[in-house]
Amino acid sequence: MKTSIKIRDLTLKNILIILTYGALLVLGVIYFEKIFYYLENLIGIIQPFIIGFILAFIFNIPMKLFEKKLPIQNEKRKKIISAILAVLLILLVLFIVIMVVVPQVIENIRMLIDNLPNIFSQTEKWLTYLFEEVHLSADLLEKLNTLQDRMTQALLSSLTTWAVGIASGVSQITTSIVNVFMGFVMAIYMLFSKDKLIRQIKKIGEAVLNEKHYQYISEVLSLTGSTFESFLAGQLTESVIIGVLCYIGCIILDIPYASIAAIVIGFTNIIPYFGPIIGAVISSVLIVFVSPIKALIFLVFSTLLQQFESNLIYPHVVGNSVGLSALWVLFAVSAGGGLFGIPGMIFGLPTFSVIYELLRRWTNSRLKMKQELKNNNEKQSRSKQDESDF
Repeated sequence: MKTSIKIRDLTLKNILIILTYGALLVLGVIYFEKIFYYLENLIGIIQPFIIGFILAFIFNIPMKLFEKKLPIQNEKRKKIISAILAVLLILLVLFIVIMVVVPQVIENIRMLIDNLPNIFSQTEKWLTYLFEEVHLSADLLEKLNTLQDRMTQALLSSLTTWAVGIASGVSQITTSIVNVFMGFVMAIYMLFSKDKLIRQIKKIGEAVLNEKHYQYISEVLSLTGSTFESFLAGQLTESVIIGVLCYIGCIILDIPYASIAAIVIGFTNIIPYFGPIIGAVISSVLIVFVSPIKALIFLVFSTLLQQFESNLIYPHVVGNSVGLSALWVLFAVSAGGGLFGIPGMIFGLPTFSVIYELLRRWTNSRLKMKQELKNNNEKQSRSKQDESDF
């Protein structure tokens, strides 16, 4: 009697859960736009916390390294000193970038602005030469002139819109700077309170979840943290190395906009697979207006540099941190970029790596269970056969 009551209560509970999930799904589909709007506003409000969490995650990478290397017995003191050293290291890197790289970038930008008349003049000469060589018909020339007039009118009519857009862009940049500063402060707080925050999260998890779900979620979070940590540490280190090598090579080859090209190559190299191609194309477009020959030399140099990076630097610095084949890397970067743009291209690879590893574990577990069930059935069959023979 008690068993039937338990089965009835369990069935009723499952029905209620299914109905609740179904109702929530229907409401989500009906009010999708409103829900998305509120979620977007919520993300905008908590953006400093998100930035702070990402920065704290990055700061934690050198902090863990210092914790391993420092010869201090007191664990609490070691963690505090490691956190201070990690923050100082990040500030030192930012200081070097500001004092060394920024003046070079400003000089290259000034040179680019000074060369704008020459760029326009060179472009006009190329177009004139093209028209003279191709011998375009009078009708086609008239259409091109009409198109040019329309584009000029559209450009003039868009100036007011651009002014509003520029004002909005300046406001967004200011807001982003404030959010980054607040995120930096929160990251420092999270870094020094890391153990306390982790204990609080674990207590909440133990209180809300049962033991099985708590263990599974802990394993998933541990796998996610280690995968993202290995990926970001290796990718950032590799980007710095590539940027420095690119700058040295551009200086030796006397390629213009050396600092801008090195920064573009370094930053885009964070994006797996497509990043080096994007960086080389962007840098070559800048260089080609100064010297097409130098642009060609830079393309050859960047190609050789990427081959050197792929075969020597990447295996030692990044290694098999994501554990995916080239096909799945391409899929993860393409899908992430298509869904979330550049952030998706960067974080899509470690995210897919975590999903791939969880799916691999689940598949192996299911196959093992099936194999054990098959073996048990075979044993029972042999046992019955032995009893019948007896």
